[in-house]
Amino acid sequence: MAIEEQEDKRISVFDRIIGFMPKFYVIGTILIFVYTLVAMGDLAFESWKNPEEAAIPVHPENPPASAGFQHTLITLIIEPIVTSEFYQIIFNTLFLYLVWILLFLLAPIAFYRLKHFKFFNIEIEIEKQDAAVYEVFSVSSSKMKFAAHLTSEEYQLEISGVIAESKEFKAPLMYTLDSAVDFYSDQLDLNFTYEIYTLNQFKKAKLPKSIKAMLDKSIQTGDPCISNKSNSDSEYYKNFLLHYFENIDGKFVTVLNSYQTEFDTFDKSLIKILHNVVYDYYLQYQYIYDATDSKDK
Repeated sequence: MAIEEQEDKRISVFDRIIGFMPKFYVIGTILIFVYTLVAMGDLAFESWKNPEEAAIPVHPENPPASAGFQHTLITLIIEPIVTSEFYQIIFNTLFLYLVWILLFLLAPIAFYRLKHFKFFNIEIEIEKQDAAVYEVFSVSSSKMKFAAHLTSEEYQLEISGVIAESKEFKAPLMYTLDSAVDFYSDQLDLNFTYEIYTLNQFKKAKLPKSIKAMLDKSIQTGDPCISNKSNSDSEYYKNFLLHYFENIDGKFVTVLNSYQTEFDTFDKSLIKILHNVVYDYYLQYQYIYDATDSKDK
């Protein structure tokens, strides 16, 4: 049964490429050495044809002192080697072969699960790619599930009660952001805090200049902006996510920050969806409230 399953198994294009790589390496190696033999043969033919031109120039034994000539290691050993066509062919061959070897040492990194890779004194540590990809996919999926929760009837009833009690946009927004903070902490083991500013408050707030500079971009694009610190291990700087929004209640800026959590594209989408959904519910309740109030009058 197992033999039949193996026979029925199709070989993918990816597997064919992996299987062909050793052959490709051997073909390239052969071509490099063929180039060397051809170049040396051509050099030997030229030397035989024109023996006078192929002669290696000899430095004079007693060069004039005015020329400032000195018998140094470079002029006596290095210079003849560098100017020699024979040695140039050797150096070109070694360089091409070194590049070819390095290419096929690095190529498997993209295809196989490696933990350590060392080339001369350069050591590269490679994490488990499958686990990393799965973790990213799992976290991103969870964030989108929370976004889907915002459109559920259960959440709509919750937020309607908050809107009814406060009758302002900031209250349901804070309620939803608090839910996001709890979700990130409980489900994803990620932590962040947030602050909601009016536009004037944001301009006066004590925030890094780089974060305040993101406001113009968020206003122009209508999308959140991210600024993650370059050194993720640093405990003195924060990661920021900024989103500008404008509605009937005014102009506001939401700023998320965290020392450990790095914000990504999914966070940007989630925050934008969160603001839009909350505002839609807010407008719906305001419409219902105004219609009910006018009817009672």
